[in-house]
Amino acid sequence: MKLSKAIIKKYGISKKAWQVARGYRTTKNRGYTMAKRKHSVSRKSGFNGLLGRLNTPAMGAIGAIGYDKFISPMIPVSGLAKDALELGVGLLLSNKGGIVGATGKTLVVLNTYQLLDRAMGSLNISGLTLSNSAVSTGGYLLG
Repeated sequence: MKLSKAIIKKYGISKKAWQVARGYRTTKNRGYTMAKRKHSVSRKSGFNGLLGRLNTPAMGAIGAIGYDKFISPMIPVSGLAKDALELGVGLLLSNKGGIVGATGKTLVVLNTYQLLDRAMGSLNISGLTLSNSAVSTGGYLLG
């Protein structure tokens, strides 16, 4: 990194000149000079922060829909094996960035749900019968 001629003309070759060249700005606080780092404008707060947090799930949903429409029909296995295979693919993709990583995270969630749903298919817990459609106890519908 070199000091520009304009900075050398204004500050000479000094610590202050190097700070200005690196992008620092100085503020006076209680009689002494303190270097503060400039922050980028891309800081998110309020509504923009909410949209930033929704960006990854939305990209994952779009990627999962594309995966389900185009790639999933080409997998030659079905049922439990297909869910386990797609879970493994999702785990591998979840470490990537961008829409690929978001798709991987979504595939992990969806296929984990499908595997657990099949495993717990018709679970009977002391009078409660859990099925895929509704929860019932002795003729009363709970929801």
